[in-house]
Amino acid sequence: MEATWFVVADRSKAQLYEVKGSKLKPVLEEIEIIEHPEGRRAGDAATSSSQHELYVDSSGASEEEDRRFARQVVDRLRSAQQRRKFAKLLIAAPAHMVGKIRKYSNRTLTRSVHREIIGDYTGDSRHALQARLRRRDWLD
Repeated sequence: MEATWFVVADRSKAQLYEVKGSKLKPVLEEIEIIEHPEGRRAGDAATSSSQHELYVDSSGASEEEDRRFARQVVDRLRSAQQRRKFAKLLIAAPAHMVGKIRKYSNRTLTRSVHREIIGDYTGDSRHALQARLRRRDWLD
């Protein structure tokens, strides 16, 4: 059976799992969590200075942090794929993150993507993610 990895990501965290078990009863085995706290900070648009609010345009910084993190995730996935750790890949992330992962993926990695799931599931427990895999037929 070919190995399947499941990536659950947002702008500040990527959780990598290997999908084991069956389609009817999938089991997620955690491989790695990649933290990117700069992604959370870059999303903050305002900072406070004494009693006045100062607006700081951080859209450029936020975009750069998103790009940097997406490349980090893609580099990790490409490395694992080259070592034949997985053949199929599921990605669950907000649309902007899926787009960035797609943008920085090479052709081989792109071909391994079985499904892209739009949404932020990083707050879900492993048990909840397993239930979603089962209920939503994400493995089909």
